Amino acid sequence: MISGMGGASFAEQLIVAERMGKDQIFESNMTKYESQLDAYKILERSLNSMTSKLETINGDAFESKTSSISDDNASITVESGAPTGNYDLHVKQLAQAHQLTKSFSSETEILPTTGMLSIQVGPNAADTIEIDMAVLNADGTKTVTDLRDAINNHSGNPGVQASLVRTGGQVELMLTSKETGEASAIDVKMDGADWGMTERKAAQDALATLNGIDIKSSSNNLANVIDGVSIELNKVHAAGESSSIKIQSDTDASEKAIEDFVDIFNDLMDEINKLTRSMGSEALDDLNNENDDSSDSNEDEDKDEEDDDFNSSITEDQLGVLKGDSSIRMLQQGMRDAIFDAAPNGMRLSDIGVEMGRDGKLDIDQDKLSKALKDDPDAIQAMFTGTGSYIDRFDTIIDPFTKFQGSMDLKQDNLEKQIERVETSMDNHDRQMEQRYQIYLAQFTAMEATISQLNSASALFY
Repeated sequence: MISGMGGASFAEQLIVAERMGKDQIFESNMTKYESQLDAYKILERSLNSMTSKLETINGDAFESKTSSISDDNASITVESGAPTGNYDLHVKQLAQAHQLTKSFSSETEILPTTGMLSIQVGPNAADTIEIDMAVLNADGTKTVTDLRDAINNHSGNPGVQASLVRTGGQVELMLTSKETGEASAIDVKMDGADWGMTERKAAQDALATLNGIDIKSSSNNLANVIDGVSIELNKVHAAGESSSIKIQSDTDASEKAIEDFVDIFNDLMDEINKLTRSMGSEALDDLNNENDDSSDSNEDEDKDEEDDDFNSSITEDQLGVLKGDSSIRMLQQGMRDAIFDAAPNGMRLSDIGVEMGRDGKLDIDQDKLSKALKDDPDAIQAMFTGTGSYIDRFDTIIDPFTKFQGSMDLKQDNLEKQIERVETSMDNHDRQMEQRYQIYLAQFTAMEATISQLNSASALFY
């Protein structure tokens, strides 16, 4: 052609100029919808993470207890939910297993070939095994060692352990009950008569008093005397002595739970601010630096928790993309209002040293919080875990957003449909532009052919 360009190049340039306006609109809409969709997904993940963390706080975080005992006559373990209090324990007698022995000249002494040996454990006659010597020692070669094995390996063994104790000059066949307590006493007879065994340890229950209350137990582990408290008796007290037991709320665990509550709230407020307010990348860096500084002391925490960090996934492209969504601002305001209201027991967060600063985030007065936890830990627990507590309020506010087909689901579904519509429009536009390109290409190709013919004809006149 005159310009030196081919018909294909002319057609391409015309199509580029013709489609530029719509392409920019499509690209702008796609970027907007995708950014909003990503933002809602980030916010939904944050809300779900917040709910999960609140459930953890609402579980055993405030129930944790600590315990102490004044001596080693007993040891104790406590579970969350155990009642606080002071107890005085006096151990009178430890539970022990019944133990009997019978002397033999050696472990190879031959057993009798007749007689029915019966061993009963406890008062129930059904808990008895019988060993017929005529069967066990039918060939007359079985020894005391074989009798030990026959007792231990008997399929109906009611709970007795046989062993051999070598004294140098002879051997003792020792029978020991596998359970402690009076109810596990061993009774041994040969042909219905006493077999002549010597009692080495009596079957006895543990005897103790707790705050003056008499306790009797077949075991040295007192597991159900106090709810959530296990007391292991180790040795008997001398007359007039006792162990002092103290069970109290774990204020360190409760303080950590409140700190977690504050962090959860502040993290969500930061995220909503980023997603709903217009701010530059410098502001984003400042906010993320604040979060990095606050997490420096927790570098050893699990990597999974780092992945759930509220602010780590906010990018500059997503800043302010939800600023037109009034429901998100209402979510933020609702949570702040819930913070300002008093708990059902009349206490406010400010009473325990938790107050909102001018930046809309919560701060903790550690000294005031520590004192409040020591003065009345149960009241503080009720503020966060009781009916109508701060955690209950947050759950109520968040639920409409995170539940199935809730606000977050509906917003994301709508944006996904918007994206599909844009993609469909883009595909249609591509097809239309391809058709236009083919028309232009055909026209310019025909024009090139005509010009070429005219040039050839004009050469005849020179």
